[in-house]
Amino acid sequence: MKISNDIVKMYGTAQEQKGEIKIKGDEHQLAPEATTQLKNVSTALPPEVKQALEEIFGRDIPLDKEAIQALKTYIDRFPGSLDEKIQVIEALLGKDLDININNMKLVHEAMYGREISKIIEEIESGAKDMASLVQEIKNLLAKGIHLGKISDFLESEIEATDMSTEVKAILTKAANESRQAASYNMDDLGQKIILKALKDVSEKISKKSPDNIIEASPAMQGEAEEEYIRATLGAAALGGKEYLVVEISTRLKEASQSFKELKKDMTNNLDMAVRYIKESGGANIQNARLSLQKTIDTLDKVILKGDIALFADMKLEKELVKADSDLQKAKMLLDRGEYDKAWKLVDKVRSTIETINWKPSNNRIIHYASLKEGLTESANSEDKLKAALKGLTENFTKEDYSPRKIYDAIRLLGGDHEGETARFLAGEKLKEEDLHNNVKSLLLKLSEKDSPMAELSQKISGSQLLNKADNGPMQTMFFALPLLIDGNMSDIKVYVNSKKDEKKLDWQNCSIFFLINTKKLGETGILLQASGGNLSITVKNDREDMKERVSPLLQGFKENLKELGYEVGNIGFARLSAKEESKAVAKPVNPIMKGFDIKI
Repeated sequence: MKISNDIVKMYGTAQEQKGEIKIKGDEHQLAPEATTQLKNVSTALPPEVKQALEEIFGRDIPLDKEAIQALKTYIDRFPGSLDEKIQVIEALLGKDLDININNMKLVHEAMYGREISKIIEEIESGAKDMASLVQEIKNLLAKGIHLGKISDFLESEIEATDMSTEVKAILTKAANESRQAASYNMDDLGQKIILKALKDVSEKISKKSPDNIIEASPAMQGEAEEEYIRATLGAAALGGKEYLVVEISTRLKEASQSFKELKKDMTNNLDMAVRYIKESGGANIQNARLSLQKTIDTLDKVILKGDIALFADMKLEKELVKADSDLQKAKMLLDRGEYDKAWKLVDKVRSTIETINWKPSNNRIIHYASLKEGLTESANSEDKLKAALKGLTENFTKEDYSPRKIYDAIRLLGGDHEGETARFLAGEKLKEEDLHNNVKSLLLKLSEKDSPMAELSQKISGSQLLNKADNGPMQTMFFALPLLIDGNMSDIKVYVNSKKDEKKLDWQNCSIFFLINTKKLGETGILLQASGGNLSITVKNDREDMKERVSPLLQGFKENLKELGYEVGNIGFARLSAKEESKAVAKPVNPIMKGFDIKI
């Protein structure tokens, strides 16, 4: 047993703290006189805690007295089950993170705190819309309610309403002055004071998103394209605002031109790869690999970044993902020496890319425009947060669950806030305004201690810690995103355990576990296990009729995965113990874990 005497101090009495650590080689051993005392203390500990603490020192992880005390405080005082706390400690160790109260709190919040969707609902319900408050006050005045009561009501609503500091000051001043006027029986004056204040704040609201903001705008496209965008935005009640029409029309035109250039570059690269493969020989095969990798890197960038996939319809995105996966398979065939199969597959991808047409999606245009309007530079932080949360929860609509939409949701949440800031400072071409318009960045400006905003900020930070790059050949990751199902929001939790392909996740050799709670089926898990591009699926749920209810839906699911380049094999069913499942998947210490059997 490898265990530090500090553990004895953490749980023992003064008489039990006489043991000393003797260092022999690389091992920490207790002095003989402490052995009996350690045994007595250890038997009083929960076996799980004892095991976890032994694992810490068995893996030669140095902990100072502050870390030991932090462990004691966390285990003794923090809410949550013992199993949950042990998983948090093990998750920190698996990511080589410091054992301190802050890190344990953040990771615990990410893994076992309230759902993001529930916190968002509380934030949104706790902040009234400014326009609705203005109308409510006007209605009270019209009904002849006493000015004193209206002033009291206005003051009570100021703190609960989403408004800027400037607007808050205007309304507070009006409430005080109208109350004073009423005390002198000057109701007419008091009403004028309130109405003037309401008019002033209404004007400020309307100025936050003016209909005409055009500064050094690029040249517009033709009238047909402009009218198309204006009609699309108008249908979404965005009014076809000129600054949005200008920006989106320009970006669509640029995306279309970029796709034409992309097709040309990719087909040229793949033509070269086919020729290299046919000619064979060590140097030619290596050149073919380089051509394929260059095309794969280009596709990855197109799918996750830039405007081509941002505005494209889902059909195009699937075609690009399928092309990407086929080229990955072609690389594997080259590695196996199956050159004939490799060049045929590459040639097939080349032909497919030549026939692909870029087509914008109205739904994605509307989503982008709605979010952009809410995040305009003239808006205050409260309004921007409201827009970002709305954009996040409405991100997945009309079954548009695509890689790009997931990437955008994680980015909007702030999952890569610090990374993007660092890349911007290093000179990467990123829009500075976008760095400040994600949920985490806005929460850091607005959140107060012990508020739902602070809670959400901690969950995001905890998830970021869990997604820290792992040392070694494996990478674990965890995401939680709000999903709208039948009008109800619920989190979908995603646990990833993957081999690394250079600095990327190896999509052909990974395990992904999705966990979601729905009204109709209850808590349900879907485990996808990929090996060499072959995929097995296990649906986990405690309902007796789960297989009967879900089997008809799985065929379509299977076809969708096939479109993305997976060959789906076995589809199985198993019971789900939610605690065991999430605990097992979240634990990054050992890739082979109870309830999450990873065979890669």
